[in-house]
Amino acid sequence: MLKRSALLPALLAVALTAVFLSAGVWQVRRAHYKDMLQAGIEAAAAEPPMHAGAAMLEVAHANLHRLEARGSWVAEKTVLLDNKVRDGVVGYEVVTPLRLAEGNLFLLVNRGWIRAPQLRSELPAVTTLTGTVAVEGVARVPSHRFIELGNEVVTGAVWQNLTMERYAAWSQLPLQPVVLYQTGGEADGLQRVEAAPEASGIGPDRHRGYALTWFSLAGVTVVLGAMTWYRYGRNRND
Repeated sequence: MLKRSALLPALLAVALTAVFLSAGVWQVRRAHYKDMLQAGIEAAAAEPPMHAGAAMLEVAHANLHRLEARGSWVAEKTVLLDNKVRDGVVGYEVVTPLRLAEGNLFLLVNRGWIRAPQLRSELPAVTTLTGTVAVEGVARVPSHRFIELGNEVVTGAVWQNLTMERYAAWSQLPLQPVVLYQTGGEADGLQRVEAAPEASGIGPDRHRGYALTWFSLAGVTVVLGAMTWYRYGRNRND
């Protein structure tokens, strides 16, 4: 029967090895995901833009594809996505629906980032043009992979995160199934944001480097565990 002094280090080595391997596998998966995401963005950018009009877009085809639309802003349905940091400055991302000129559908548009006022109780003044406007950018289905702080995820016009389902229920508007991340356009004082910000953060090569580190730690743990076990066996025999 193994003594506790020998069993505990063995169990610790097994547990640490499992943790390190799991972390390495997760980093490999993240690298693969970002490779695919970047490839999709580059492939879609090379194609002519799709048009958002009266017909409902197909999500699988429209996601990450260039998109253009014409219509009028519905300023009263604007929401501000909270805690968006840009170059160390806290602000909001401005999302406004566009009433499409064709048909009866609306298109959500992430118009860009704006600095938050000094006082938390104040909201930024967003310039919204009236009349018909033309917008273009990249279509994206909002990610559901987020952590929300607290139960109040919607406070008036300020939201923690955006999903198509949440916005449709709140606004009661018939929506196209994607958000257009605007590029260029009118001088509205907003700084445009990436349609897939996770693709421009930590690159896939960094993830692969992290994976190598975790796998190396797993290997070192196995070696140290084996050495400890070997020494225990020798001491026991002696």
